[in-house]
Amino acid sequence: SSVFAGSIDYLSNQSAKYVMNAARTASTDGADIVAYNPAGTALMGEGFFIDVSNQTLLKYYSQDVTYTGAPNNIAKDTYEQSTPTILLPNVYLAYNAGTVGIGNLAVYGQAGVPAGGGSLSWDGVAGLVATAAGFGAAATSQVTSINCDAEGSSVYYAFGGGVAYSFLENMFSVSAGAKYVMARRSTKIEGNIGYLHGGLGAWTLAIDTEYDYDAEGYTPVFGFDVKPMKELTIGVRYEMETDLEFEYDQKTNSVTPSNLAFAALATGGTNMLNKDGLKDNLNLPQILSIGAEYVVTPEMTVGITANMFFLGNAKMEITSRSSTGVASTVDYSEYFGTGYEVAVAASYKVMEQLKIGATFMYTDQGAKDKLLKDQAVVNTTSSNPVLNSTWIGLGAIYTVIPNLDITVAAGWVHYLPEKVDIATSASGTPIGTTKVEYSKEIYNIALGASYK
Repeated sequence: SSVFAGSIDYLSNQSAKYVMNAARTASTDGADIVAYNPAGTALMGEGFFIDVSNQTLLKYYSQDVTYTGAPNNIAKDTYEQSTPTILLPNVYLAYNAGTVGIGNLAVYGQAGVPAGGGSLSWDGVAGLVATAAGFGAAATSQVTSINCDAEGSSVYYAFGGGVAYSFLENMFSVSAGAKYVMARRSTKIEGNIGYLHGGLGAWTLAIDTEYDYDAEGYTPVFGFDVKPMKELTIGVRYEMETDLEFEYDQKTNSVTPSNLAFAALATGGTNMLNKDGLKDNLNLPQILSIGAEYVVTPEMTVGITANMFFLGNAKMEITSRSSTGVASTVDYSEYFGTGYEVAVAASYKVMEQLKIGATFMYTDQGAKDKLLKDQAVVNTTSSNPVLNSTWIGLGAIYTVIPNLDITVAAGWVHYLPEKVDIATSASGTPIGTTKVEYSKEIYNIALGASYK
């Protein structure tokens, strides 16, 4: 359940300062640049720096779903979720040792959440409608109701560090480091699907399935900064692809019919929901970030950043089972090209103790049109729809005592709604269309502290 990410899993919002300044790839004003401009730690000035922050995310998602097609004439329904992410913490450390040899040497470390971002709890999703329609056609029954809850959690923990070095009187700096990533995911679907059979009357399928899937991997990260003039910094960060092979552990799995005449259908449903022992490759993609920051006046600074996420080149394979228990794999990367986000920001020092800032960002997830339309991946995509977005953030940094700053920021992510038609089939035979309108809104409240 990634939240305002430039890729389907990766989180760009990894500090409170980012919420008020999303253009941080060339910033050198705090330890959180470890996530955005690691080479800049060699340009920060001598000393020890720490940045600690948390973000609370209020997430409001909805899906308007209509199914048309015999024999499953499902009336229009709206599904929603509003589960918040209360804790999204990150910690950054940097130590600039000053001049060592011909330049400045810095070391840095981090701990936090670079991807995922929390939980979602739906009172049904479009994917369940499409699946129920297929079940109904196979049983020559009309779907009369869908009362299923779908819950999912996705959190990627990371610990990392590296070293940076500047030279030629701080005109250039480079960095090299790595992150160890631990991805933890889970899914739970529970509820009932109601049917009406022409000869046997009303009956239901009771669904209860739950599974975890985890993975670990490493992300090498490299950085480069150049200062062609005192007021201008240009930063580059490159993150290599993170290899993550998820293995499933099924906790519970049953599909039970109220009428034993449909036992074969229930068995097929149980097979389809069984993920135990399957493996998925869902790698985090290569990321290239380029930014510039310019000091206009001693009080005002402006910046711009562009991030590119090479999703189409990442290894992403989703494995599932058919109603007969046969496993098959879908190349998920075929549904993506290159995602990108562009951010601009400005900050202004109102007084010696107070700085205010504002930022705007546009994100294109790199998803192809077929992603939200293909029944082969509808359960995956409708649980957390991949939508392009705009982001507005505002914030302030206040110096409480010398060398101790407090950051307070808030932001709004508006995802651009999408209307799609999903062609529904059963056993390869077209049976109807599931029409869906996806919408999402996220409100972010961030609080951080930094110390030098």
